[in-house]
Amino acid sequence: MYSGKARSIAACCASGFLAALLAATPSAAAAGHGSGVPAGPRGEGFYHASRGLVEHGRHGTLIRAQRLTGVAAFAGADNWRVLYRSVTPQGRTVAVSGTVSIPHGRPPAGGWPVLSWLHGTTGVADACAPSRDTANGPAHDYLQAMQDTVAPWVARGYAVTRTDYQGLGTDGTHSYLVGEAEARAAADLTRAAHQLSGHLSDEWVAYGHSQGGHAAVFAADLANRWTPELRLLGAAALAPGSQLSAAVPALREQPIAGVSDFFPLIVRGAQTVRSMPDQDIFTPEALAVAGDADRLCIAQLRDPGSWGSLNSDEIFREGADLTALDKVLADNEPGLLSPRLPVLLAQGGKDTVIQPAWTAALDEQLRANGVHVTSYTYPEADHRGVLSASLPDVTRWIDQLFGRSSGDHSPTRP
Repeated sequence: MYSGKARSIAACCASGFLAALLAATPSAAAAGHGSGVPAGPRGEGFYHASRGLVEHGRHGTLIRAQRLTGVAAFAGADNWRVLYRSVTPQGRTVAVSGTVSIPHGRPPAGGWPVLSWLHGTTGVADACAPSRDTANGPAHDYLQAMQDTVAPWVARGYAVTRTDYQGLGTDGTHSYLVGEAEARAAADLTRAAHQLSGHLSDEWVAYGHSQGGHAAVFAADLANRWTPELRLLGAAALAPGSQLSAAVPALREQPIAGVSDFFPLIVRGAQTVRSMPDQDIFTPEALAVAGDADRLCIAQLRDPGSWGSLNSDEIFREGADLTALDKVLADNEPGLLSPRLPVLLAQGGKDTVIQPAWTAALDEQLRANGVHVTSYTYPEADHRGVLSASLPDVTRWIDQLFGRSSGDHSPTRP
């Protein structure tokens, strides 16, 4: 389906109203930090804010912050669920949700180093947002694997930010695999985290898996221009999404089962950039289950009663104009980028979701663009297995970016 050889790819709220609102809203300061950021309502209401409230403030500032407990929290840290401001590629200020975890203990000189964890595909429905995860949540199986991967970083003295991405969990449509939106969401949360603690380093790394690997490479290219007071040191991308502008057109012409659940997510993401109504591109069979993507997570979309019932050649209408979709895919290829920061790529040899040839092609593309790339392949690892297989190599690489020696970096107790 893809040769593995690199190729070129085309690419206000009035002040009085605000003061009254803040005075009437419980403050996160009462829960243990001094920023004075409102805690906001509990439950579903936390994720929804008025346009006036969202638009009052620059990107990367907090709207709300609440103490986080449960399966999405890390032991040994102060955990927060946050709502913060970001900006879409179209220039619209939006509220984005995520979490921030700050280790207990005495911070090192210069503050806690910051790791931005960028999650892989969970879906585009609000229930799929990692900050909403519960023990019986619809995306918990995957998110628990992510939790197990990131927990050691908190234990070793890293502050961890985890964005849900634009439109996932909050108002609007999730900009799935739209690189600029992903990168802005990551950088803006890193900026927002500094409102929760004065003990965070200005230096950070981006670290992601699958969709999150795609996001990490885009963050490497964009973040230091978007949040210039912070310094992104590098990006680690595990099984990153790439080469989709070649793979998707090839797949949609072949009667392949087991891959169709990704197609509605790709379309939903592209629809945040260009107009392409469902009825203009989907077959009647696909149109009948199109709405499932707006309410179900990836595991449920694979069910036979949903997108799992369709082969890849049964999704798009014969003769449908897919120019807009193909353009969005081409514009969001990470192989187009030339970040001036080091990038680590890690790939499992038995991955059937992100094909090893795609990551090999990305490696070649980035190197041709002058990027300093470090690559690891784990022959026996599948798509999820690369998380644990790569952890020692990624840990060593990120520690080196921060000038830390290997070994125990657990926080010092006061």
